[in-house]
Amino acid sequence: MRWRTLLAILLGLLLPGPLVWLLYTAVSGESPSAPALRTIPMLSLEERRSLLTYERPCQQPEDCESSLVCFFNPRRRERYCTDSTCVTDSQCPAGFACRASALGRDGPSLRLCALVGIRKEGEACHSLPETPREGCEQGLVCQGWCGRPCRLDDAASCPEGFFCREGPNGASCLPTCEGRSCPEGQRCVRVGERTSVCAQLHGEDCQRTPCSEQQRCLVDYAPQRPGEVWMRCSARCGENEPPCPEGLVCQVFRCRQPCDPEVPGVCGPFHQCLRSSETEPWVCRPDY
Repeated sequence: MRWRTLLAILLGLLLPGPLVWLLYTAVSGESPSAPALRTIPMLSLEERRSLLTYERPCQQPEDCESSLVCFFNPRRRERYCTDSTCVTDSQCPAGFACRASALGRDGPSLRLCALVGIRKEGEACHSLPETPREGCEQGLVCQGWCGRPCRLDDAASCPEGFFCREGPNGASCLPTCEGRSCPEGQRCVRVGERTSVCAQLHGEDCQRTPCSEQQRCLVDYAPQRPGEVWMRCSARCGENEPPCPEGLVCQVFRCRQPCDPEVPGVCGPFHQCLRSSETEPWVCRPDY
């Protein structure tokens, strides 16, 4: 069902702390151009007061009235019903910019005040950064990667090594290394249908050795570790999904390798044993 898909995206992409790395997970199959998304409007003070669920806790979209969305705010560490909080940059405090954040491929878009960061053009970014090191610098747009605004009908509006792609905040330049050489120790890794970057690879190279039919190849990356990617085969799990294979556990809708935090190096190089809360299992994750 659509609400389950949206809930999975929210849980996987917007959880804070140890799970923030999930926000940078790219599944091969990115659309060449983003579909037009419904934008949750910014309501007036009177309209907000008239809604029973405004800023009330929620777990799924149905918990909120139709003009609101169930949103997990990584800065406030809570999930609640909300509308967009800005329309233009002038409605945000100093050091913030008004940005649209798409809640899933087919979900609505929410406009929020996002922290302006320090990430340069071509570097990975967080659309709603918690710290400046995760966000794009002023003038750049975050579409998974920081890029300057561009025009879809003008390839020259992007610098060499970039291409123009539509996104929630308009078209911006995304990186590509196809047909180009990478520095020693790195290779050109796909992080979307057309997006690719030169990076050192950790984990299993499922782009060159395909996953089984029940799994998908996931590529993880993080702003704080430029030039590195983590790759693995992963199967979905949870409601209406097959159980995980023996030896794996279901956590945030993906089958993952369980681990014992008391055993040094149990997850192998460039990974660590973590859990998001006391009720969640210990699983192996990238070490950023």
